[in-house]
Amino acid sequence: MDIRIEGLTKTFTGKENKETIAVNNLTVTIPSGHLVGLLGPSGCGKSTTLFLLAGLHEPTSGKIFFGDEDVTGLPPEKRGIGLVFQNYALYPHMSVYDNIAFPLRNSRSFKEEHKDAKERRAAIDQIVQHTAKIVAIEELLDRKPAQLSGGQQQRVAIARAIAKQPKVLLLDEPLSNLDARLRIQTREEIRRIQQATGITTVFVTHDQEEAMSITDEIIVMRDGLVQQVDHPQETYIHPANVFVAQFLGNPPINLFQAEARGGWLIVNGDRAMATVLADGHYQMGIRPESFILTGDEGDGTFNARIEFKATIGRDFQVRFDINGHFSEALIESDQHISEGDTVRFALRRSGVHLFDQDGKRIEVW
Repeated sequence: MDIRIEGLTKTFTGKENKETIAVNNLTVTIPSGHLVGLLGPSGCGKSTTLFLLAGLHEPTSGKIFFGDEDVTGLPPEKRGIGLVFQNYALYPHMSVYDNIAFPLRNSRSFKEEHKDAKERRAAIDQIVQHTAKIVAIEELLDRKPAQLSGGQQQRVAIARAIAKQPKVLLLDEPLSNLDARLRIQTREEIRRIQQATGITTVFVTHDQEEAMSITDEIIVMRDGLVQQVDHPQETYIHPANVFVAQFLGNPPINLFQAEARGGWLIVNGDRAMATVLADGHYQMGIRPESFILTGDEGDGTFNARIEFKATIGRDFQVRFDINGHFSEALIESDQHISEGDTVRFALRRSGVHLFDQDGKRIEVW
């Protein structure tokens, strides 16, 4: 089931009739069977977009289609959605089994399809057992939520959402309450479950690592506007603008003011990289992993003074000063480098991105 969003806008009116545009003319298609991440900082409109898809907010304008069906005016219970909140929202007095079965027992359409009570109980049991197996909680069906870990509770919430066999699964910051190790395990589980069910899934997160690791596609948002829609790796390798480049990556991308002159990009007076750009001023983004320590001097390199060094696994993370501008690089830890050293860097072209003064990407290689 694909999702088509056409010109979707949501405006909230606050105190003194001040209007805030939370989602601004959003138009995007989410392919059937894909796991798509809505990614962006707090307040960018990603959760509002999810609630519009769920029917929990009414759009100011625009349309939402699930397949060929216009669901814009439908209430949540008639959209065929499964919704998982960040706080799980499990019923504490019910067993895991009963939490999963609850939406089926209260579904009018399910009761109409299974009019005989005995047949209905058997159908519910079959669905609960099958769903529990998909999310790997078969051994937990008799427990109460308080007896489960955070990751197990999250899987119960997902099982309850998919037990209704929804057309669309919507996840709102589903990992935000978990510790770092459990977040990694649970996000991998979410990916496995989504692939096993084939349900079109929209996953809201502010965590770029989560979005990059499990999604088929990322929609990056800022101030209610879509900045880029692309495959995760493409979004990182070819950011559409400065915002996307700075939002993706840890440590973040380094941004310099550079001048193109005579076929070279000039950084701090050094000819840092050859270019075919017309002479002028540009923004130059350099990924931390794209700095190469070199003993060579001359064109294609530039000086930097190392102010800080930390060992991070197999790499050194160094902070350096270029004409008063502090930046960070990741250097292989077999390199001999100390705080206070003045070193010479060359650049890997694949990690260098150029933007105009308005922040729009310039394709030059």
